[in-house]
Formats: sequence, C-alpha cells, structure tokens
Amino acid sequence: MVTKISKLGQVIDLSKCIFNKRRELIDLGMNYGFLNEKTIQCSQDLDKLINLYMQGSNTTRYRFYSI
Repeated sequence: MVTKISKLGQVIDLSKCIFNKRRELIDLGMNYGFLNEKTIQCSQDLDKLINLYMQGSNTTRYRFYSI
C-alpha cells in the first residue's frame, strides 16, 4: 500500500483514491462525454494521483511520505 501524509497530517491511501477517481471519471465520461470540461479535469486529477503513486513506488517500496 502506498500512502501519503497530507499537510494536515491525514494518511491518504493513494490506491483507494485512484480507484475512486477512476470510477468518477468513468461516470463523468458516460454522463457528460469525454470532451466535457468536468471529465477532462477529473482525468487530469487522476493523472496527478497516479504520478504521486508512482513516485511513492519508486521512492520506497511500501510508503510515500510528503513533507
């Protein structure tokens, strides 16, 4: 599990966030279309989460902590 510590000290499970954001993206795409501004923004948010996850996987094998 790759986690991140938010600025407020909350532990965030990135894999859960990615799963939820992916579901949201699918719903938005089906309801509004793939070129809709909401869908595109959600896709960009998902990209950011995946990048954080990948950084954490490369930094340490199990956990990623942010300052």
